[in-house]
Amino acid sequence: MKLLPIILLFSISMLVSCSSPISRNLSSDDATDMEYVNLCDQHGACKKFSRLIMGTDHLVQGNWTGAGQPEISEDEAGRVLDEAAKLGINLFDTSPIYVGGVEYKLGRWIKSRAQIIKDDSFYYHRNLNPDRELYALSKGGFPFDLFYSKKLERGTHSPELLSALRKNQIPISSSNQLQNVPPGTYASRLYGSEEQITERVAEEMGHTLQNLNGQITIYLMHRDDGDYLRFSEVKRQKTPVKNIMQALSSEKISSKIGFLGWSNWQTGRVNESIQAAEQDSSLTKPLLNSPYFSLFEMTGQTIHAGGVQVTHKEMMDPNFQKGIKIMPYSPLGGFSILDKPEPKWDNAMKAAKEKYDQGDAYWQNVFHAIFTPANKARFERVVQFTTAFNREHDTHFTIDQMMNAYVLAHKRTNFLAVGPITADQLRRTVASLKLARMLTENDLEYLYSGNPAP
Repeated sequence: MKLLPIILLFSISMLVSCSSPISRNLSSDDATDMEYVNLCDQHGACKKFSRLIMGTDHLVQGNWTGAGQPEISEDEAGRVLDEAAKLGINLFDTSPIYVGGVEYKLGRWIKSRAQIIKDDSFYYHRNLNPDRELYALSKGGFPFDLFYSKKLERGTHSPELLSALRKNQIPISSSNQLQNVPPGTYASRLYGSEEQITERVAEEMGHTLQNLNGQITIYLMHRDDGDYLRFSEVKRQKTPVKNIMQALSSEKISSKIGFLGWSNWQTGRVNESIQAAEQDSSLTKPLLNSPYFSLFEMTGQTIHAGGVQVTHKEMMDPNFQKGIKIMPYSPLGGFSILDKPEPKWDNAMKAAKEKYDQGDAYWQNVFHAIFTPANKARFERVVQFTTAFNREHDTHFTIDQMMNAYVLAHKRTNFLAVGPITADQLRRTVASLKLARMLTENDLEYLYSGNPAP
């Protein structure tokens, strides 16, 4: 599988060290830390999902934590997934485009654990995973990546995209082949008629159904309708929300999934979808939305084409996007990547700039999206705050735990998608739930702005 610049958990985690300050070992208290959220569809069918959702984007990826780092084996990945399940995580985030065929490997692991997870002795505490099931969250609706495919898929595409390609000297042959396509060039999968959207999403979903043995518990449209050129959106009118929902509510799609949701959709479009489902019972109601949310805010330039973030102020508002659960994806995978020789903003920025200068397509976005004076101030503040907090409470929380806890402590954070890749990182990440319960609104305001809350 190709790694596209649409990753769930990206390497701004380079700023925080997984080895210092002191890592916390699993204790009897930690074994019961996991929290669960009830998710019910419009027909009253409910499941209990772990509040922490295990991302698998980088689970088996080589060269992720350092040059020459090998891709881990399927057995090694299975041991990490086992640890997540033993800690009470029962929802696993994946995608057919993630590195190393991890969606297929996740499907094999879930199938292999179907019986063992029923037994209380499998878990660190018998109260974990009350449903005694393992669930998969996958994604569709990805726009077609023209940089990799070098062709336009069959069917219609927006005239604005076709015009933009020609204006940028990207010729389109009679067989829809493309030349000189720059990175970050995408054609929407959610554009066109209801029939076309249905067919395109259903075809994409077929790969996931095969990988996950026909079990898609939650399916997110990972980006709204939109075309992009060099990571910038081509300006045009979007497909009406109701049209997209009608396509996704077709038997061809709705019968194959448990719950429907969005990822990287603007608030106005999310609210419109909730209202549409309330007014028309034939439409599948969206139950989950996954935006970017972190102490490190993105600038106007996002970490990937079509990225959508929510803000500290919005996430503190109990009425924000009311009627849907919110699952932020965090830029913290619970581990360090480029914090050499120590976790300092300047070191991380230098390493990121080197990748930027080398022409890395992903870092062309991330560098300008994240490395800002405001985010540098927030990083320095969280380092100072974590030290003071540990001194006051006689604890040993790490910086990555504090940043995960910052997101979890917001009123509108129902779930958090994270991406630890070792057992130790998993334990630390789960312990951030306890830390989140200790943070006050004043703490969150201070970490964000440097000021106490009014």
